Amino acid sequence: MSTWFQNTFIYQLNNSRILLFNNRIIKSIVASSLAIVPFAIIRALLLVSSIVCNQLGWGSFSVQLFQLQETLTDFMPIAINAFMALHWAIRNRYSVIHFLTINLCSLLFISRVISNDKLFFFDITVPLALLSGITVNFLLEKAIALVDSIHFLKSKSRKTSALFFGSVLIITFVTLIIGVLAHSIYLSVFPVISQTLLHSYPDNFVDGLIYIVLRCIPWFFGIHGYFICADIDAGFIADMNSNIAAWHAGQAQLNVISPVFYNIWCTMGGTGNTLGMLLCILLNKKSPHRHMLGLSLPLSLFNVNEPLIFGLPIVMNPLLIIPFVLVPAVSYTIAYTATVWHLVPPVSEAVNWSVPPILSTWLATGGSVSAIVLNIVIIGISALIYTPFVRKWSISKTKTPEFNLFLPPTNLDLVPGHTLQSEEKSYLEALNNVQQLQSSGHFILYFQPQVRISDRRIIGVEALIRHQGEDGKITPPIFLQYYDRLNAMADIDFWVIEQSVNYLHHHLQEFNEMTLSVNVSAQTLLDKRLFKVISQVLDKPLPPGWTLEMEITESQAVIDPVNVTSVLTKLKSMGIRIALDDFGAGYSTLNYLTRYPLDKIKLDRSLVQGLSENGGLQFLKQVTRLCRLTHCNLVIEGVETEDELRQVLIEGIETDQELAQVCSVGIELAQGFLFWRPLPVEKLCQVLKENHHCSNKISTYEKELQLTSSC
Repeated sequence: MSTWFQNTFIYQLNNSRILLFNNRIIKSIVASSLAIVPFAIIRALLLVSSIVCNQLGWGSFSVQLFQLQETLTDFMPIAINAFMALHWAIRNRYSVIHFLTINLCSLLFISRVISNDKLFFFDITVPLALLSGITVNFLLEKAIALVDSIHFLKSKSRKTSALFFGSVLIITFVTLIIGVLAHSIYLSVFPVISQTLLHSYPDNFVDGLIYIVLRCIPWFFGIHGYFICADIDAGFIADMNSNIAAWHAGQAQLNVISPVFYNIWCTMGGTGNTLGMLLCILLNKKSPHRHMLGLSLPLSLFNVNEPLIFGLPIVMNPLLIIPFVLVPAVSYTIAYTATVWHLVPPVSEAVNWSVPPILSTWLATGGSVSAIVLNIVIIGISALIYTPFVRKWSISKTKTPEFNLFLPPTNLDLVPGHTLQSEEKSYLEALNNVQQLQSSGHFILYFQPQVRISDRRIIGVEALIRHQGEDGKITPPIFLQYYDRLNAMADIDFWVIEQSVNYLHHHLQEFNEMTLSVNVSAQTLLDKRLFKVISQVLDKPLPPGWTLEMEITESQAVIDPVNVTSVLTKLKSMGIRIALDDFGAGYSTLNYLTRYPLDKIKLDRSLVQGLSENGGLQFLKQVTRLCRLTHCNLVIEGVETEDELRQVLIEGIETDQELAQVCSVGIELAQGFLFWRPLPVEKLCQVLKENHHCSNKISTYEKELQLTSSC
């Protein structure tokens, strides 16, 4: 049974998880929700400060703080919509100003249709902001793709005009669909749903349990359940206040379930009763998550847990979301049963949700000691439930990839909260290093030639990224590990593709019969922006005789080989050559040779280094024979030891022994320091002129020798 669970259930769930986490709509929702976390924390602190000021007798200041937190609450849906537009535009390389403007205009138009209030733009709800953002961004993306595909609109002025009128139509369409039709349906359906919930809310255990679960689940996507249930909660709070007032007047019995009931029993430390999670982390001195306590624990005393939810994380974490929903459900069941059995009194006073746990229970139940005891028991039970899940998540990083279901997504372009806790330090270091790179210099391109061994002619160049500091110092690409850690390799690869093709048009177009090679990572191949970038760079044809080649690295594991194969096939149909880099260095997946539509295979330097060992040459011959079955060109990399470097063909007559062995097995192309180091484009132009001139002389001389021999 255990084997089936691991091999079948987890495998299938993990596949579904990958599809979910790669969905751009889900990414945008999580990114926008994450972006407003500071607003939520500041709002909570303002509310706490307002309560404290009120207790100290500073009534006027307390009112001002309360009104300020209300304003922040009203502003958050607009912020979510704006951040979603920013994320969508940046991730898909569109105009930020264009997306931001159309999104905000659409949202304001919709809210104007829905509300007749003077401050209609403060009546926007989070669901409405999300629905509007998703719809507008999707339609804008389709409109841009349509404009790009129409040949008549290729000129910049026509394209701008078409996009302007298209954007106006989108605003009109979205306002009509969401603001008029959808809102009309909402107004007719919502009262029925609302009345049904209100009717069953006060005394129905099952509906109450469903309600608490539904308030927790949206947090998986980073959405506060309060925002989803805000309209319903307003009715619940009004009903609770009426019931408590009637009870004080002796006209009614207290309801068991009320908003305060949820607050004191199911949101200790914040939604999910996460005070129990913090307790299990606190008691485990070896827990790798203890550094989360510094920020999360003080805020949890006021039931604010956004730092924990986004920092641990619980958001988009398929493992930790289980206890996050289970614990409040168990707490609710225990508290409801204890209240019905009269072990603890029902809620008799309205208490704000930000009042610290235990104290809020004391105030809400009229100073009941039994309620305080039950509070402590529930916190202990919560810690026990959270413990195995937190421990399992902590050790999941040591598991093999098929058990990585419990890891947060690795391709969300967000912040450190969406990385393994044990790797948060390295994430922050990577982020800091990237910021230092960007502030201390700029990126440039170097080019390393590939040569034909027979005549030393340069037949291609590989574009390599470098960083040049303000002092002129050139840094090799060790910084790529930082971008890989931040899941930003696609952005680096896109920059290299765009800049290298630009260099080609401006500096290298006088040369012909050459190949421009660029490296792309596994992240980039599965990035939905890839074909948009390629289409843009190929919008202007390459100079005559030039071919664009993409090198995929064999030393990196490919998560989704089926989609990668489809992507590579489509790239080939666009006239791009495909090369397999570092073959023999990494995972050595022989399937790559037959699965992928390859044009070139680059043999790793380790095969060259192995020539000095017994059987090294024979092994290289076997690898070469295997690769030749694919009918691909072969390139040997890394002919670049110091001994080789001293024997570079300066005089044009010496041949390194190692190079001779390489030639003997039928490899025609080579790359390495023996020939050329990576060069700046100015130096490359000079080298190409000299190399091609020399190669032409050699070719002419060889022809003359052949004619002489034949005579």
